[in-house]
Amino acid sequence: MIWVFGVLAVLTTFVIAAVSVGSTTANLATRARRSVYDLEEAVDYVAAHLPDEATAEIGFDDVRAVLEWNLDYLQSKGIASLKTADDPGSGLIVVGDAEPLAWILGRVDAAEEGQPGAQVTDEQVAMVLVANRGYERSIGAIGDEVEGPRID
Repeated sequence: MIWVFGVLAVLTTFVIAAVSVGSTTANLATRARRSVYDLEEAVDYVAAHLPDEATAEIGFDDVRAVLEWNLDYLQSKGIASLKTADDPGSGLIVVGDAEPLAWILGRVDAAEEGQPGAQVTDEQVAMVLVANRGYERSIGAIGDEVEGPRID
């Protein structure tokens, strides 16, 4: 008689586990794949993809500072989060091409002398952001550009 209860306990445990795993798998299958931005990986990628004239003048710390400011900007717009489980929502967020650049240049101007990123020029910031866009594409964080509406 005890073995019947043992078998029932094992079967009940298996059914509960199978339902839990199945529902979690189904829930994750309906969500879009999360792109995880690894800052250290991004710094290496961007530094490797900068033009030679830029790599001769700015270092890894400067690249890291610009990328951190870019992440701060994206977080302030609600596009990025420090938590992987955050739901960015379904609302449309429109960011102009020059807006992040202008925001980061303001941070460069506000940086104190001697801090990483304080000596970066406008052109170097633009080069870092262009190279960063390549990194974001490589991890699936952004897709191809969408054609705008036709104006006749």
